[in-house]
Amino acid sequence: MIESLRLKNFSKFLDLPIQFSPKINIIIGENGTGKTQLLKAAYVANTILSDELQGADLAKRLCRIYRPAGDSLGKLVRHGTPAGVHAEIDANFAGGQRLQAKFTSASKTAALPISIAQPALGSPLFLPTKEILSLLRGIKSKEADSKTIESIFDSTYLDLCDKLLAKKPIKVEDIIESDPRFGSVYEILVNTLEGRFSLTEFVGTVTMSFDPGQYQVQRDKDQHDLNTRMQAKFIANKGESVSANMAAEGIRKLGIIQLLLQNRQLDPGRTGTLFWDEPETNMNPKLMRLLVEILLELSRNGQQIILATHDYVLLKWFDLLMDPDKDDHVRFHSLYRDQDTSAIKVASTEDYLKITPNPIDEAFGFLINQEIENDMGSLGK
Repeated sequence: MIESLRLKNFSKFLDLPIQFSPKINIIIGENGTGKTQLLKAAYVANTILSDELQGADLAKRLCRIYRPAGDSLGKLVRHGTPAGVHAEIDANFAGGQRLQAKFTSASKTAALPISIAQPALGSPLFLPTKEILSLLRGIKSKEADSKTIESIFDSTYLDLCDKLLAKKPIKVEDIIESDPRFGSVYEILVNTLEGRFSLTEFVGTVTMSFDPGQYQVQRDKDQHDLNTRMQAKFIANKGESVSANMAAEGIRKLGIIQLLLQNRQLDPGRTGTLFWDEPETNMNPKLMRLLVEILLELSRNGQQIILATHDYVLLKWFDLLMDPDKDDHVRFHSLYRDQDTSAIKVASTEDYLKITPNPIDEAFGFLINQEIENDMGSLGK
């Protein structure tokens, strides 16, 4: 898991150091303060040190994730940085791994000192703002032109498509039986969605479906004929399977978590950090409590989570549902512009009531005040 990140003269940031919680981190801030840029920087650092991409070309990776003008690495240097002055990315991880990268506006490659004495990190996940299941079939179609796809989508989308289509190691029911931690999250998620998504890929064609149903505990004969055991089984509603595209977008976003759990690309304690950019986008507020409950349960099982949000309901559910008795820990990071220098800075706290500045809470407060004023006229002022 990532412990700290420092960005100097990089993207929007003059000099931004941030310390992450090993559990849940929530990044807030007004538009233009760099929430997505921060998530992507941490994601790139994790991928470069991961067991899947260790030693990959950092310059190409940065360009494919950020899509700077002309696909030029130098365009990621903060505007106004003097010529020859380096942009820097410095990321430290819990196992002692460290990534340090430097480049200038004239650079084509990024100097990359990496501590290689420690083992590789687990592969991270990045869930971008746009829901991906509805796009998956087109992105992975054998008839799609790869250059066109890469010109439309940055690598956070393409990486996620590959993760979703990774082959399952064993049957889901066998995972549930052998790993109670997995079952505690997966069954709750499927039963609340009242069904589960499935993906298959054959010769460049992706088939996606949603099967209504739920998990039920049933008696099941084991290898000895005279014995029975209790086992969770998914009981589908016969004849009701539908195309995944017909499910609501908010349901599909939660379905991504279900699919990643199912094929073990999201495996708390083994995989890298889960990054999620604005999970609330196009999600019914009624689903947000479930989303927060699932993320808290993943965290309790060893999954580090870093997300960015604009949504008051999502933010408040974390405050209401986190349970110190279950060792929950949420750190809030508020990005803001310094009034004197205009540089983006961060204020971090574990106390929801001490988040400052808090543009989400302030906007909600303005809305309530306006409603009171409309209802009461001059008496509400």
